[in-house]
Amino acid sequence: MDLMNYIISIALIAITIQFGEVWMGIGVTLIMIVASKDIKASILMMLALGSMYIINGSGMGEYWLFAAAGLIALGYIMGLGSEPAQSADPYAGLLGGMGM
Repeated sequence: MDLMNYIISIALIAITIQFGEVWMGIGVTLIMIVASKDIKASILMMLALGSMYIINGSGMGEYWLFAAAGLIALGYIMGLGSEPAQSADPYAGLLGGMGM
């Protein structure tokens, strides 16, 4: 899962929890966990669902934007959007891997 998918899923979870559709937030979380195939992303998605539910349920609904920003920062810090290292020759793939 890359960082952009994570940001979109956090926004979807926050919106569904704010509208009172908790079952839809759980559905979005489960779909993103199955689609991500990454343990870090799965943990962060469950953390996002729990924190949004707690924030909305405790009467601090106006602070959900700060919680979403914190969850996005946490995903960035945990390296959710990092890409694997590339080869030294950027044109090696164009030449069939020969790297002339």
